[in-house]
Amino acid sequence: MVIKMNIRPYRKQAGAILVMFTIALFSLLVVAAMALDGGHMLLNKGRLQNAVDASALQAGKVLQGEGTQFQARQAATELLIANLQYVENSELEGVVTLSSPDYNSDQVTENLFIEFSEWPDPFIPDSLEGIEYVRVRLENVGMQNFFAQIIDFNKSIRASAVAGRSTDIACFDRIAPLMVCANDDSAVRPDPVPSGYDFGFLTDQLYILKTAAGEDHDLGPGNFQPLRTDGNRGANDLKGALAGDFTLASCIRIGDEVPTEPGNKPNAVTEGLNTRFGEYPNGGGQNGLNEGDHKRDVNTCTGTPVLVDDEGDLLIARNEDGTPIYDPEYGTTNPVDEDGGDIDYYSFFNYDEGKGTALDSCIDGDITTGALMDAGRRMLPIVVGDCTGKTNGANTVKILGTGCFFLTQKIYKQGNRNFVVGEFVHMCGASGATSLDPTFESNSSTIVLFRDSDSPDS
Repeated sequence: MVIKMNIRPYRKQAGAILVMFTIALFSLLVVAAMALDGGHMLLNKGRLQNAVDASALQAGKVLQGEGTQFQARQAATELLIANLQYVENSELEGVVTLSSPDYNSDQVTENLFIEFSEWPDPFIPDSLEGIEYVRVRLENVGMQNFFAQIIDFNKSIRASAVAGRSTDIACFDRIAPLMVCANDDSAVRPDPVPSGYDFGFLTDQLYILKTAAGEDHDLGPGNFQPLRTDGNRGANDLKGALAGDFTLASCIRIGDEVPTEPGNKPNAVTEGLNTRFGEYPNGGGQNGLNEGDHKRDVNTCTGTPVLVDDEGDLLIARNEDGTPIYDPEYGTTNPVDEDGGDIDYYSFFNYDEGKGTALDSCIDGDITTGALMDAGRRMLPIVVGDCTGKTNGANTVKILGTGCFFLTQKIYKQGNRNFVVGEFVHMCGASGATSLDPTFESNSSTIVLFRDSDSPDS
């Protein structure tokens, strides 16, 4: 007997398996595309957001320093270009268009938009000079596809950040524990003190940040003394604080009466501040001062040292009657050497030119970058106090605000002479606790990031 077999059902099953295999393979490719391209997109999205955040903060700093919108756009763009040149951002650098920027327009380049607003929320773009909030946006940044085209997946990314002045700071917790006497006449000081009031200090002017050891005199305009804050007791604590250590207990408020340290603590001041130039006691490690915890500035250049006279005052050019000679172009005095010749010291202009890369007047020190270096370590936020009727020694001084002074040179020890020379840059905010009271007013604030109401990614 002949048995006939029907093989058609098997052929139908073979076709169904092929369809199922194709669907399964496509599904695997979709999962692979989502994993590979999605992860790749999120990684670069985070990197892009970090770069935009930094640029917005930089623009906010320019605005706080009374810069123009043109200058803020320029500063933000230059920092963005610099950050995208890092190796980890090399892919972004190749797809973000930053060439031929137009700093007069909200749309600076094809991808980059920089706008300004009177308020961070709602952020309403406005071209009025003097408003304090900025938004930096990078739009339509296309990323490389791996499998994303299979499912028509759009790998274009964007990032935005809003930055500007914080609510007024009620308490400073990251200051250099030095106090400088206000340089104005307290009888004419406005009350309340407006934001940015300079207390009589002149931009680009040099000041003795700390008087020479062993000298006893009345405290006057521009004189500095070590400040005693809660949590800092004695020379070792002062040394660490001047090197950059801070404690929560050191928070002070405008209007507080804060004691100054008795004596000049020459060793503590010298060793603490000189860590910012990469110098550490006994090569590092003593009393906790080391290059890992107390990084040097990327720029440690100094020029010809500025000197002081026998009275502990800056050695500057003077007329025959002893009055200082002011530079008519800048309205500042000129430091001189012992023979009366002009000194080519390392100014904040030298330091700031090219973002701290200028070699002008660089006689001692160097300019390098690395993991154990931080830019800006030579800029000190220092308390401004009311020294009316005070003398050198232990005092209690009323806090008026904070000013930023640039260390033009290392602190030199010559016998019992020990002094710190700083150039006044501007009144500045310092890191601290902001007030929760909307009616609170002070003359200090800081630059912070705000959530962009138009972007869930900020």
